[in-house]
Amino acid sequence: MRDFISVLKMDLQNLFKNPVLVGYNTVFSVLLIMIMGYLCGGIYADSKDAYQYYTVSLLVYGMLNGAMTASNCFMERDIKRPNLRIIYSPGGSFQIYFSKILSSFLFNYSLHLLLLLVLCPLLKVSLGSNPVFFLLLMAPVEFTAVSLGIFFCCIFHCEETTSSLLSTLISLLCFLGGSFFSLDGMGSTLAFISKLSPVKWLNEAFFSISCDNSLKFFWPVFLGASLLSLLLILGCRLFFRTEDYI
Repeated sequence: MRDFISVLKMDLQNLFKNPVLVGYNTVFSVLLIMIMGYLCGGIYADSKDAYQYYTVSLLVYGMLNGAMTASNCFMERDIKRPNLRIIYSPGGSFQIYFSKILSSFLFNYSLHLLLLLVLCPLLKVSLGSNPVFFLLLMAPVEFTAVSLGIFFCCIFHCEETTSSLLSTLISLLCFLGGSFFSLDGMGSTLAFISKLSPVKWLNEAFFSISCDNSLKFFWPVFLGASLLSLLLILGCRLFFRTEDYI
């Protein structure tokens, strides 16, 4: 356990020392939400609704992009080299990939909490009458995203390939799921296609909590994301090989 904590602390330090990852999850996200909210404010009866929409939808987008944070934590060149000594330690392979999952989760979750702490009073964004449920639902979604990133690394053994595939997949699903603009008003065909994206239902769950004070989608998403996280961790155990990491 002591060895695992040491590895976890090292991974967290590497992540928080990366200005690109920190800036992407904070400054870039704030600017993107404010710009999209400002540009689309005229579409809504109340311009504050645009900030509400883009804070929630782009937060989901940011959470899913945590998969790229995880792939960077796992196989980025500057990090990969010093981590080689962990492979030869007696701790086993579990601490190698699970510490990357847990550290990426803690990194993303803490920065996204900070993001909400800034944006909610600044843009008057609501998380619902009981924001605890909103914050609780974020946890399994964040954990699933980083688990997916590590799982792809275990399969493809290359950060560039993993990041390219994940970026394309997540951007496509978020576009179809309405992260950038809703497809519901663009005809029945696009509205139906949008429902096929899991991001659509993630957005629905967070909007239901923050706007309608409803927990209709809370448990299905919470339990579904938790189960998927477990399956992805089992997949990492199945596909991870230390010789590929070397």
